[in-house]
Amino acid sequence: MEEIERSNDLHIDNDKWNCPYLLAACFNGLLTFEGELLSNGILYWQFSPKNKAQKLINQLYTKTEPSIPLLDFINATNTFWQQVSKAKNGGMNYGGKHS
Repeated sequence: MEEIERSNDLHIDNDKWNCPYLLAACFNGLLTFEGELLSNGILYWQFSPKNKAQKLINQLYTKTEPSIPLLDFINATNTFWQQVSKAKNGGMNYGGKHS
């Protein structure tokens, strides 16, 4: 992951629980999805602001507010796995905004 350009205000993650949760938080206006990166065959997701993303991850594991609607989490989880599959099958050759 050394080659991934880091911003002080970006949270970069590839965790199968964190990323869908953070993406669902984006659906609810709590974060901004900044795009995806493919580095050494691993798909990373970028969210901002970093401190808010880290706070949301902590809230996920401590089961505290905010509550993310189940349908948003399911949709985000489906999107996450579709993008991982696409990356593994060679469908992603570059980083960039999710479309």
